[in-house]
Amino acid sequence: MTGAVLDQLAARMRAMEGSPQVRDRLPTLPALAQVVPGGLLRGTTYEVADSLALALALAAGPSIDGAWCAVVGVPEMGAEAAASLGLALERTILVPAPGEHWQHVVSTLADVTDAIVVRPSSRVRDGDAQRITARLRQHGTTAVALTPHPGVWPRAAGRLEVTESSWTGMGDGHGHLRRRHVTVTATGRWGRPHRTRLWLDAVVEPAAVGDDTVVALPGALGYGVAS
Repeated sequence: MTGAVLDQLAARMRAMEGSPQVRDRLPTLPALAQVVPGGLLRGTTYEVADSLALALALAAGPSIDGAWCAVVGVPEMGAEAAASLGLALERTILVPAPGEHWQHVVSTLADVTDAIVVRPSSRVRDGDAQRITARLRQHGTTAVALTPHPGVWPRAAGRLEVTESSWTGMGDGHGHLRRRHVTVTATGRWGRPHRTRLWLDAVVEPAAVGDDTVVALPGALGYGVAS
């Protein structure tokens, strides 16, 4: 991350702050419209239960819309797979291994990006979460936190979890994995928990109730992006 890039991003954010076009929500991919109704609320954090594919799909909506994004603490992320989900790599800042300084990195990137995908290295203390959230709110940035269980990030706006996962393409011990069919369960401030069926692989699409799946592979990996 060069000083020139940061200067460019900072100038862009200053222009956005003075523009009446800045919205209070970031757009999502059309297939995720029911997962996060109304879009991603700026200045908040959403927890995603250990599904990198889902976290990147959430960031892809703003990225396609022209936003700058960042991915912090996810060294295994496959750039090609992220791009296939819709993330514009030319407007994505990667910090694969921030170590114990991840909170400082996230706070700094909040100044110059619209959406940040981050995997905390440990449970976030309430005071630290408040400080990061204050920075996010100041700049209208949304964070998507990859966490193994609820409560790692205190006071998150919502939590999204892949509660069912299966693949098409496998027969009786033969064939190739083709498409991943998932159910995403969302809980949060928007009301009662709700479930959405999706195709979540190289393309994110809604899945009809009658869509067939062949083999269940909970936690499987696909397309170079963790489940």
